[in-house]
Amino acid sequence: MPPERIVASFSDRSLNDPKLHALLDARLPARAAHWPRQQWDRADLLLAMLHFNDAIAQGRAAVQVATAGRRTARERPNPSVALLAEYANQHDGSPLWLWGLTPDWLLDVGTKRRTRIALADLGARQAQYEFTEVAWKQRGALRRAAAEWLLAEREGTLLETVHADRGAQLEMASRRLQLGAAARGDLDRLVGDAVLDEQRLHDARRRASAARSALDAAIGVPVAALGSLQLDWERLDNPPDVDEKLLQRWREEALLARADVHSAVVGYSLAEEALRFEVARQYPDVHIGPAYTWDHGIKRLQFNLSVALPILNRNAGAIGEAEARRALSGAKLESVVAAAYQEIDEAIRQWRLALARLAQARGPLYEAAQHIYAETERGFEAGANDRTELVAARIARTLAELQVVDAVRTAQEALAVLEDAMRRPLEGPELDVAATLTLPPEAKRE
Repeated sequence: MPPERIVASFSDRSLNDPKLHALLDARLPARAAHWPRQQWDRADLLLAMLHFNDAIAQGRAAVQVATAGRRTARERPNPSVALLAEYANQHDGSPLWLWGLTPDWLLDVGTKRRTRIALADLGARQAQYEFTEVAWKQRGALRRAAAEWLLAEREGTLLETVHADRGAQLEMASRRLQLGAAARGDLDRLVGDAVLDEQRLHDARRRASAARSALDAAIGVPVAALGSLQLDWERLDNPPDVDEKLLQRWREEALLARADVHSAVVGYSLAEEALRFEVARQYPDVHIGPAYTWDHGIKRLQFNLSVALPILNRNAGAIGEAEARRALSGAKLESVVAAAYQEIDEAIRQWRLALARLAQARGPLYEAAQHIYAETERGFEAGANDRTELVAARIARTLAELQVVDAVRTAQEALAVLEDAMRRPLEGPELDVAATLTLPPEAKRE
């Protein structure tokens, strides 16, 4: 396909795609009447990712290639035919053509054929597991980008409030300094705080923009395709706790069901079959060749049998390499299983720490900041507090809310890591389409 057509095709991608509409209706029938979507949730975006994402399309194509290889492995080799011709003179000097037909047919039976078929079948299974891993990685990128976009936008809004209040503080402090009611050091401290808050505001805007771009990339659409997307995340601020017994059960299930572990198991089986194939190759292939020749009016039928003579080597080099690859696959399998154990256990620990931090961020300091601002606001309206005190209390309250936003970000990242370790969504609308990530590619095609 010409590059300009690829660019045009990518530029035309849109969430209003009729095929995406049909996919959403088929997988989320309860929301079939809601089109065009006024709000998109994570299940909608997940299905859009499965429809558009190019890494997933590449993984799907890889599975199809491996599946096609199963048919190739089962095909019988075609025979070859040689036409022999010879020009000679008879005793009386008259010319004579001699000719013959010699077929050659490989006997494709026994261990070599069975092993070749087993290798193709295992290769198709491994491609499916690798596809599942690709889908999960892309799903994780989608979830993280969506969470970061929402939280960075909220952080930016809060920091804009702080920025405006810092400006008001500076203005009031400048007037008080002119009147001799404030020290120069107080103004300098406010200037330093304002500079730091402005830097945080620009950083939040940058992260919101980067998260929006990451969300576009995870879905597989150009930046303009999302437009004024309204993303609904019902429990963004309150990620659910997970029952300890349920968490432990999921932990054991994940160790037996993770696609990367299965892929490593299949990889070892592939190495085992490859070794078996190389061992079988030390015995020569057998070719049969019934032949027909015409010689001076005499018709001859022949039967040829040919084999390679294993007098120079018995395939020992290839067998040694296959044994080494099997040992490598065994070591990789053990490494993947150990990494899975560590990843799951560490994800559970980080999840518990993140929930504790979120609870702490909403604890006494947060409540005190809210209470102080409420009291100061009532005092200001009653004339008991001045504007300086009100603005300072509002800044303190907003900074406490920013701490909560940062704790929510940590909790959502910890939950994303936990879901990746478990290879399953643990909450939200994605539960309705979770099986989509592990279905055979043919089942996801429209």
